[in-house]
Amino acid sequence: MLPALWAPLQAGVRASVPALVLQSGTFNKLLLLLLMVLSISTWAVIVERFRLLGRVRKADRAFRAAFAAAANLSEVRLLASQHPGSLQAKLALEGLGTLLPRGEVPDLATETIDLAGRAMERSRGDELDRLERHVGFLATVGSVSPFIGLMGTVWGVMSSFLNIGVQGSASLIVVAPGIAEALIATVAGLAAAIPAVVGYNQITVRLRTVGNEAANFISEFADRALREGRRARREGAALPLEGVAR
Repeated sequence: MLPALWAPLQAGVRASVPALVLQSGTFNKLLLLLLMVLSISTWAVIVERFRLLGRVRKADRAFRAAFAAAANLSEVRLLASQHPGSLQAKLALEGLGTLLPRGEVPDLATETIDLAGRAMERSRGDELDRLERHVGFLATVGSVSPFIGLMGTVWGVMSSFLNIGVQGSASLIVVAPGIAEALIATVAGLAAAIPAVVGYNQITVRLRTVGNEAANFISEFADRALREGRRARREGAALPLEGVAR
């Protein structure tokens, strides 16, 4: 009576996915281990980049509101130092480093504003490179993982055919375990690739948004500097480099 009840339970355990993984060959186990490492790394990159970009966008919004409320560019340096997580604040500090080289009186000559804009563009590129770090890894995982899974599938199918040749039988009992073992590798490959592709696309969209907002800020910063320069000239303020240029 007990053996009759125990046999179906044993068959169920042998037919489970964990049992198939444990009973798979060394090559398939290595591929599954590799896919597991890629999957864990993928999720780590996705979570870390999403959190970082979320912090940057939140800090950018706070700094942008403070920038709009500032009376003049001389006040912006203090405001930018209060938002260390903001990409736009870092760009503002880069531009102000050119406009305020020697003190609190900005040099608003047109040539100086152009130099500040180019410095901000270079800083923007460097900061975006920093934000894009490890994102290319997601694209690699999304492209490579299905092929790694396919390699395990092909290996498992070959093993099944070898078993058919050894046992001289093509019955379902002989073929099914090897085919199931092979398909697990495909599932593992897709499980690693799908989150990587989705995460890569979403992070790329957010990076593009952050980059576009930064580019718009550079243009707004230059426009504000030009307006303040024209106002200073109308009021008869002296511009340091304009006197040298004459």
